[in-house]
Amino acid sequence: MIDVTKTLAVNTPDAIELTVDDLWDGLVMKAENPLPFVRSITECTVAERFDGGLVRDVVHAGDQVREVVTFYPKKRVHFVRTRGKAKGTIDNEITFAKDGNLLLTFTFRIQIDGVEAGSEAEAEFAKHMEADYLDAVETTLEAVRARVSAQPV
Repeated sequence: MIDVTKTLAVNTPDAIELTVDDLWDGLVMKAENPLPFVRSITECTVAERFDGGLVRDVVHAGDQVREVVTFYPKKRVHFVRTRGKAKGTIDNEITFAKDGNLLLTFTFRIQIDGVEAGSEAEAEFAKHMEADYLDAVETTLEAVRARVSAQPV
């Protein structure tokens, strides 16, 4: 099982400041259409919507994946991978540091079919997934900042 958690400061001195609402809107956009945010996802179809979430089919790194996405407004987006070679959960959580700074924590707990836990193959998969996900979070924050900066004040 791959279990990775990373927390990033959303507002850094050199960037446009984002609010919780701004960040939340970006996370919802990424859940509904990850293609502009996640380079390793090449297709996405929302298969169904339900109160508080959606089910989507994506092609991630060539693998057909189904994810059930649940929204916990302005707190967390929870993904459950139910189909594909890498199954498990992914969370995007909005929190605050003790000093009040806005944080975004992403966590994934993934098990890969046919790959032994603790193996070199699992470690390599984890390394690529972590890099992809960090890139996706940074791309999402950049897109949200671009949208916010384009809005009239």
